[in-house]
Amino acid sequence: MFLLIGCGLSVEAGEPVSDPATLAKTALEAKESEVRRAAVERLTDQALLAKVAVEAKGLDVRVPAIEKVTNQTLLRQWAGKDPQAAIRQAAVTGIGDDRFLGRLLQPEPSAAVRVAIVKTLRAEEALRDVALTAYYQEDRDQALQRLRQAHSPVFDAAAAAHAELRRKVEALAVETDDNKLLVLAIEGNVDVLRAAAARRLSDPVALEQVALHADDREVLKILLAKLNDTAILNRIAAAADDRPMRLAAARKAEARSWRDIFDAATAKGATVERLGDALAAVSLFSEVQPEAVDGVQHACLNLIRRGDESRIPEMVDLLEGYGDKTLAEDYLNCGQPDLDAAGRSWAQRRGYTVNPGPGSHRARWGSGR
Repeated sequence: MFLLIGCGLSVEAGEPVSDPATLAKTALEAKESEVRRAAVERLTDQALLAKVAVEAKGLDVRVPAIEKVTNQTLLRQWAGKDPQAAIRQAAVTGIGDDRFLGRLLQPEPSAAVRVAIVKTLRAEEALRDVALTAYYQEDRDQALQRLRQAHSPVFDAAAAAHAELRRKVEALAVETDDNKLLVLAIEGNVDVLRAAAARRLSDPVALEQVALHADDREVLKILLAKLNDTAILNRIAAAADDRPMRLAAARKAEARSWRDIFDAATAKGATVERLGDALAAVSLFSEVQPEAVDGVQHACLNLIRRGDESRIPEMVDLLEGYGDKTLAEDYLNCGQPDLDAAGRSWAQRRGYTVNPGPGSHRARWGSGR
C-alpha cells in the first residue's frame, strides 16, 4: 500500500543496530516491511547485501539491496536474466559498461527498464547509437534529449537523423508500392516505419499477409481495424503467427465471443499464457469491448498475482479503457514498475493525486506463485 511509516532499528538499550550480520538477518526475517527496508538502508557489507538481494522474499527489500550492490557480475546477471522488471531496473542503474547496457536495450520488453538503461548510459557515443538505432521512438527520443542537455557535439547529427526519419514516415503517406509497404510493416527497423506502412496498406492480400506475420502490436492493431472480410479474418484466426491476433480475428469474425475466450483462458488446467493471450487480444481493438471489461480486470489481477510480465504493455494500455480507480491503485501498489507508472499516468489524467496512504492492494506482484 501507499503508506508512509517511519521506523528504525535499535537494540533494547536504544542504540542503533550496526552489526552487519544482525542487519542482514533483520532484512531477511523481520515481519514488518518497513523494518526490513530500514535494515537494508543501514547495511553496507557487499556480501551481505548480495545475500539479501538474492534471498529476500519481497521486492520492497530486494530492490533497495540491489541498488547498493556494486558487484558488476551480479548486476549483469540480474539485469539480463531476472524475470522481474523491478529487479532488472534496479540492476541496470549500477552497471558501468555502456556496451552491455546497449545490448540489453533492444530485447528488453519493459519500457520502465529501457528508460533506466538510457538514463544510465554515460558515453555520448552510446547515447548516439540509441538515438539512431533503438526500435522504440520513446527510447530514441530520450537518448536525443540527453544529448541535447549535455550540449553534445554529436547532437546535431543525431537530430538530423531524427528529422530524416520523420520525412521517411511522411513519405509513406503517399506510397503506392504494396510490396514495399508489406515488407516495411513486417521488417521495418523502427516502430514508426512499421506503423506508417501498415496505415498506408489497403490491398487485401497484403493486409492479410502482414496480419499473418507481423509481431508489432501497433501494426496488428492498425490492421485489425482495417480488416472486415470474414473469410480473411477466419484465415487469420486459424494461422496468424501472433496468438492474440488469432483470437482477435476470431472475435471480429464473430466466430467466438469474449465470454468464450475468457472462459477458456480461465478454465481448469488453462495456462497463464492462454490468459495473457486473451488479455492481449482485447488490446488489439481500438474501441472498448464492453463484454470484455470484467474479463480484462480479472485477468490483470491474476497476471499480477502470478508475477507474469509477458503482457505488461497490454496491461498498461488497457488501464485507460478498462480500468477504474480501484484497478489503478492495484497497479500502483503491486510492485511492478511499468504498472506503477501506468497507474500514476491514469491518476494524473483524471486529476487524482497519488499520496502515501491506504489504497486498493488486491494483488501483489508474484504473490500467487
